[in-house]
Amino acid sequence: MLPSEARVPVEITDTKTRDHGDFACNFALTATKKAGIPPRQIGVMLKQVLESSSGEASSPIATVEIAGPGFLNIHLKPEAVAAYVDTVLDMGNSLANLAAQSFEGQKLPKLNVEFVSVNPNGPITVGSARGAVFGDVLCRVFAAAGYPVDREYYINDGVNSKQMRLFAESVQSYALGLPLPENGYQGDYVKDVAEEVSRLFGRDASRKEPVGWWQERSQELMLERQRQDLATFEVGFDRWFSEQSMHESGLVTDSLEKLKANGSADSECYRTEVVREGKEATLEQKPEECGPLWLRATKFGDDKDRVLLRSDGRPAYIAGDVAYMESKLGQRGYEKAIIILGPDHHGYIPRMNAVCQALGYPQERFEIIIFQIVRFVKDGKPAPMRKRDGNIYELRDLIDEIGANSSPTADKAEQQRIGKDVSRFFYLMRSHETHMDFDIDLATKQNDENPVFYVQYAHARICSVIAKAESAGFVRDDNNPTDAALLTHETELALIMKILDLPIEVARCAKDYGVHRLTTYAIELARTYHHFYDACRVVQPEEPALTLARLNLCHAARTGLRAVFTLLGVSAPERMDRETAS
Repeated sequence: MLPSEARVPVEITDTKTRDHGDFACNFALTATKKAGIPPRQIGVMLKQVLESSSGEASSPIATVEIAGPGFLNIHLKPEAVAAYVDTVLDMGNSLANLAAQSFEGQKLPKLNVEFVSVNPNGPITVGSARGAVFGDVLCRVFAAAGYPVDREYYINDGVNSKQMRLFAESVQSYALGLPLPENGYQGDYVKDVAEEVSRLFGRDASRKEPVGWWQERSQELMLERQRQDLATFEVGFDRWFSEQSMHESGLVTDSLEKLKANGSADSECYRTEVVREGKEATLEQKPEECGPLWLRATKFGDDKDRVLLRSDGRPAYIAGDVAYMESKLGQRGYEKAIIILGPDHHGYIPRMNAVCQALGYPQERFEIIIFQIVRFVKDGKPAPMRKRDGNIYELRDLIDEIGANSSPTADKAEQQRIGKDVSRFFYLMRSHETHMDFDIDLATKQNDENPVFYVQYAHARICSVIAKAESAGFVRDDNNPTDAALLTHETELALIMKILDLPIEVARCAKDYGVHRLTTYAIELARTYHHFYDACRVVQPEEPALTLARLNLCHAARTGLRAVFTLLGVSAPERMDRETAS
């Protein structure tokens, strides 16, 4: 027995090759220091314990080997692996939810995840789309892992917004044929909104309305455009939260009063900044005209204090952020709030961390996740995603381009499905923490070079095999169990093990937000099925028992693919035509 001091986390990993077993364990190496025992000696002790149980009928372990200084390579009994086919079939669409077992015994916090939140003066662009699909899939992962989670879109619709007023003036100018205001908004989407306002309300009637009227209508139409594009992209929200609603309800005023009451905000005639000289940093108070209400953010790690209310009493933008934080963590009782932002928002992190703490909430109840930029590539070269007239390139443009180029003869709905599937998958193939290249040429190919086609074709192939089996009289029947122990071929066992990896990958994603693992998993599962398909003929009339066992395995593989497709938000076509790879 090892001393109690030697208790360290046990890590079980896949082996690099099946020759080394099904799983590897490095416990002997991690426990050696605390145990004061050489790692190989610990490995021998563990090997003896595991092998002593391997003779029991309930044990899945066949043999245990010691490698190197104390690594354990564990081989499972083939029949134990094969028995899990029925488990997968029983779980069905809930297969990914097995990830919740990794969090048993833990109280999972109620989450509020805010993402996208594009100002209602512009469309969803190809840059914002990366954050949209990342946030959407992360919420799906949280839900599968057992977290209570709400998705939220924050509408920056404060009536005092200079941006929204300028947008309204720009729409008004287009609608009435007037010169654009200085630094006015340009682009097809502005013209679209102007035309829609004129169509709905009449140009002559609109001519008489003040800018505030135009701002309200323009915002409504722009938000509807955003909703439609996100729906096409299969991104939805539980709540669209209005900034203006907090001003109207008095929450902004109440939140600022809370800061004043706890000493985090005041109107003293100074402001504090961090002054750096080389590696040294000091806080300096600098004279300031009396009047503004300051958030003393430097007390909480920010690099400068922030104005909450200007001298004339108008709230600064951060006043809305304060109220929004109070709404989430205080008024609505979320136990953790997560915001997903683009790469130009790094400076937002210390500011919002300061807001969280100033309101009296522990820092661990709030987190900002930053996703990095996307570079689009065509013909092997960077391709700035702008339309010919210089307008911004919208998410709807990307979906339409990929769909039309991938399947020119398909109808609009099918083209949008293809464009949506490919766009989502490609955005998710790299970690959100790294820059990524989006290869437009590869995205439109309908062969195995395109990873989206590759994984969807595996699903279509499974459907074809199942249909062929049914036409030969072999139909899966839950009331007549098959003999899973017949599945002994190495490709059969490898496929079962890969299917079972999904809940493990989901649990990992929920812990570190690395949802890009799911695209890697989908590709690996598809590849493993193709290997099985090439090595093992499924329909064999002369071997009915084996045929039914392999048919069940095909159903299990389809279950695994559909489960990961659901998490990724891509479709599972049952028929696909493959073009010749170039």
